[in-house]
Amino acid sequence: MKKLLLIVFILLLVGCEADSHDRILSKEKIEVPETELSKTTETYKITYRSDGLEVKGVMVRPKEIEKDLPLLIFNRYGNQEYGKIDEKILATYLSLWANKGYVVLASQYRGNDGGEGKEEFGGADVNDVLNLVQAAEELPNVDVENKVMLGLSRGGMMTYLAIKDGVDMKAAAVVGGITDLFNFYEERVVVRGMLDELVGDPEENREAFEKRSAVYWPDQLDVPLLIMHGEDDWKVPVEQARELSSKLSRENADYEYVEYEDGQHSLKHYVEEYTDKTDQWFQQHINE
Repeated sequence: MKKLLLIVFILLLVGCEADSHDRILSKEKIEVPETELSKTTETYKITYRSDGLEVKGVMVRPKEIEKDLPLLIFNRYGNQEYGKIDEKILATYLSLWANKGYVVLASQYRGNDGGEGKEEFGGADVNDVLNLVQAAEELPNVDVENKVMLGLSRGGMMTYLAIKDGVDMKAAAVVGGITDLFNFYEERVVVRGMLDELVGDPEENREAFEKRSAVYWPDQLDVPLLIMHGEDDWKVPVEQARELSSKLSRENADYEYVEYEDGQHSLKHYVEEYTDKTDQWFQQHINE
């Protein structure tokens, strides 16, 4: 009887160990609209494990891969279902990055696109980014020694938080990123209801707002960082990026700040320029 119980215990232990390493639960190839960019890429929807939750994400990679490629973690903008990564983004923006020679992975964040849990706009859902980085180790043709990260808007905030939480990255880049959630709450009246629901009231939950605001902890941004912001950004005021840049300068951080004259929030009139700049930044730090 004791021998039988020992065997059962060993089997359970082995099973638990296997499960702990099995982060990607499913990977399904999908078709996206054909564009000049998507013609040469292939796209997958993935489900992966994050803090015991089944979270949804996507992967875009070149069709022809001759060697392992650097991993690019893309942190999406928006909140909940608004701004989630759809077929248009897959066929254009993320395919653009795949064509530059990256395997692109992105999370929809917990609770979105059919995933389990509830997002917290920079709370525990930051783990969905960190766990996705680890999940990439299970994928073929990914050079896990060379990982980079790109975040847009709210995704910029997620990028700063991932760096603070010790993500293993060669370099990171942020476009129109939120650096001060207090300022975001005050300036964007339309988002206050969402923030009240997902984060809380800033007067009553000051610690939660500070935790999500990189201007309060610039000394913890220790990954080579490229910050880009539009001068005329009305969604995330450019003053947020300027303040963080000033504080990083005082920290002698490894960073670069680029401000685009007349640029709006998404820098849509500067996409080619800023993506080339970002790619150069990544390539400068890959293999260092």
